[in-house]
Amino acid sequence: AGITSVLWCIGYQIDFSYIDAPVFDGRGYPGQVRGVTREPGLYFLGLPWLYTWGSGRFSGIARDAGYLVERIKDRATGRKGMAVPAVA
Repeated sequence: AGITSVLWCIGYQIDFSYIDAPVFDGRGYPGQVRGVTREPGLYFLGLPWLYTWGSGRFSGIARDAGYLVERIKDRATGRKGMAVPAVA
């Protein structure tokens, strides 16, 4: 699928300062829909309330991960996925 990097971070405080991409809103939070951003190839997983209450918990990310796998496959095969957000 052309994936070159997977970055896994855990901790107590969200910090996106190491990501240089125009996907963040005025509060510094990524503009995304279920983890999909408007930046090709940039996805987020494990954010609080990404889709459900369990999204921000290690034991609850399976549904979100499955969804992102399908969106990554869509992008790799050229299929149209869902619309992605504009950053405010």
